[in-house]
Amino acid sequence: MSVTYDSSATLVNATWVAVLLSERDVAGQIPLNFVTNPAVSLSAACFGNGIYDKTEAAQCVSNLLAIGYRRLGLDLYWSPDLSSETSTVSSTSQSSTVTTAATTSTADAEPATITGFDDSHGNTLYELGPYRCTDDLDPYMLAQILAGYFQDTNSRLTVYTTYLVLNLHVAASDSAPDYPASAVTGDQLPSENERVGSILGTALRNFIYSPVQLAADRSNLNESWYKVDQSYMPITEYFTVHENEAGEQSTPDGWPSSKYIQLAKRDRVFIEYGSVDPQLADYDWSLDQDSIFPPGYLTSAANLSVTTNGTLTSGCLYEPKATAVSQANSSWAMTHGIPIPGGLPIHDTMASISNALSDITSCGISPILNTTLFGETADANVEHYRNFSLSTSWAWALGEPRDATYGGGGEGDPKYDRCAIMDLTSDGQWRSTNCTEQRRGACRIGNSPFSWVLSDTSTYFSNVSDTCPEGTSFAVPRTGLENKYLHKHLLSLPEKDINLASTDAVLREVFLDFNSIDVTSCWVSGGPKAACPYASDPQQIERKTVLVAAIAGIIILIITALTFFVKCNANRRNSRRGKRVIEGWEYEGVPS
Repeated sequence: MSVTYDSSATLVNATWVAVLLSERDVAGQIPLNFVTNPAVSLSAACFGNGIYDKTEAAQCVSNLLAIGYRRLGLDLYWSPDLSSETSTVSSTSQSSTVTTAATTSTADAEPATITGFDDSHGNTLYELGPYRCTDDLDPYMLAQILAGYFQDTNSRLTVYTTYLVLNLHVAASDSAPDYPASAVTGDQLPSENERVGSILGTALRNFIYSPVQLAADRSNLNESWYKVDQSYMPITEYFTVHENEAGEQSTPDGWPSSKYIQLAKRDRVFIEYGSVDPQLADYDWSLDQDSIFPPGYLTSAANLSVTTNGTLTSGCLYEPKATAVSQANSSWAMTHGIPIPGGLPIHDTMASISNALSDITSCGISPILNTTLFGETADANVEHYRNFSLSTSWAWALGEPRDATYGGGGEGDPKYDRCAIMDLTSDGQWRSTNCTEQRRGACRIGNSPFSWVLSDTSTYFSNVSDTCPEGTSFAVPRTGLENKYLHKHLLSLPEKDINLASTDAVLREVFLDFNSIDVTSCWVSGGPKAACPYASDPQQIERKTVLVAAIAGIIILIITALTFFVKCNANRRNSRRGKRVIEGWEYEGVPS
């Protein structure tokens, strides 16, 4: 039975659609390894209640994708004993028990009896120790659900990059379920067709950006990242560039930008091996380079200290005197997870989490959620997971940008809040304001990501670029860490320039080169005349309309054919004949 996304549920309102889209676009030329994204452990978010139901799993994954989680963590378990088994199941639609007879290549055993019952979706769940599972969750399902998601979100408005982190384990022997699994070597290792790289690589071949592609692109930038529209090229200040005598440029450490991946290459997913059991030491990663990056290639653990009230006390990647990216390297920086305070009301707990997430992302680090929030999975109660994801926004203050929900007015209407300012009283987050207000502007020194000055005088948004000092240009921060450097610089200025206690907004707010003058909620950089890229023919579009309704309609996910990997952990509680596996792999959301 196929399962589709419940399109009747609106998970993200107009303002948050504008937040997600504008932050994606402003970072569109930043190499992917320096862009923060919320991550989630599927074992915590979807299976923390111990129930592995295909309908609920489909809804959970759909919800997580819809509310902005870009990195999904999975656990995969390899069972060399079960890889050669053939299983048959006999049951009736109302039967309370199911007997599964299994034949192995190593030994015969008595049939096992497992209690089963029908859930509210009509799926039969089997009780396997502390877990309840359907019997039709197989290794191909995650690939199918992602393929459906990618196909349904392939417009310029809805396309985002997804990351999969696969943690590999060896299943314990059913004869000794409480003991560590034995090492897997030789013929016990997955065959070519059983390898995860083969399964995912085949199913997602039209969407994967692989290690092989990365190496080829790096070897000749003139024929890859530079052979596209200039607005798709990655910012070169973020990586090392070499040039040979023929003028060909290459990089040993660069990564493409999201615009290059999403719009030029039309790729959607990066896959990485994460943690790997030592029992799989003989697993040859190089055989999967057509689809999967080696362990840790897309992840760099950041060591943080966070108080129970959400204050980051150590681990921020901001280095006060840094002027180059190499001095404040946040490449693929990820948390191990953030502490969830206990014993507090839900509102206070979420406030603490939100504070922590704001600090973490502003320091250039991607946060990961590896806890089942308040004992509820994301299919049952998506609100808490949505609040977590949206709290990872590094740019806009809560409720901003305000123009996202504004639908009236005409040309030049002063009610339009169409220009962005950094509000120094809001810890450097952004607000939208009337473009006819007068403020000073943020000016970038050269092309440096971290070096800023303030414009010479306060003026209207349309004139700010003329007031930036020589050698600088009116600009906007493109990542949380760039925003942190601008914020810190402004706070260091004398009170005649910046004064948070002043009643004069000119001393508390600074214009950024980010506006939605062309089309409401379509935020762009490049000055007041910058055009919205989503208008294929601007002359045929009503200029002052709300874009969000269109965005919200397109962003709805339709997920077809539930495809999810689950490990019911039956090998730790029951006979192996109580489990259904495909080619030896069992799947479960990854604990991170």
